[in-house]
Amino acid sequence: MNRVFRVLGVALMLAAAGCQPAGQVVGGQVKLAPTDSAAFLDRIAARTSVTESDAVAGILLMLDRQEETTFAEAVAKLAEDRIISSSWNLQADRAITKGKLAYMVYQACRLKGGLTVSLWGPSQRYCLKELQYRGLMTPGVPYNAVTGLEYVAVLSRADELRQTGTVSRVMSPGEGVR
Repeated sequence: MNRVFRVLGVALMLAAAGCQPAGQVVGGQVKLAPTDSAAFLDRIAARTSVTESDAVAGILLMLDRQEETTFAEAVAKLAEDRIISSSWNLQADRAITKGKLAYMVYQACRLKGGLTVSLWGPSQRYCLKELQYRGLMTPGVPYNAVTGLEYVAVLSRADELRQTGTVSRVMSPGEGVR
């Protein structure tokens, strides 16, 4: 009898994993105007933490998709492209976490992960582990806030990876990482 309950429990957990609730966007009316990349990165680098709206603006900048839009519209576009999970609750003025940033960069760069990501799909935790392994992000846990300098470094590395397929030795500990 216990075995039946365990099998049913596992089946329910697997079914629930596919049914994620829709996320909410707070501060969706915040404008994300096109910006000069150098000025944007300079402004962000000086911050102790990066907001979710600035993180979204930086991802759009990296993807060369800069147009005047609101935070909510940008989130909707990125969710449609599966760069942002549609189940996330986002807040324009809240600090972005390493996990959310890792997920966005992983998806934007169209990376292919290891066995866990292949079986279960990308998650903040496993995307962070993958980016740390590839030398794109520094050690830490998914719920840590991202500093401005760290964000600029991650965005630079991700852009280099998207353009060249590797991360240079200057930016990563070993030879170019694929």
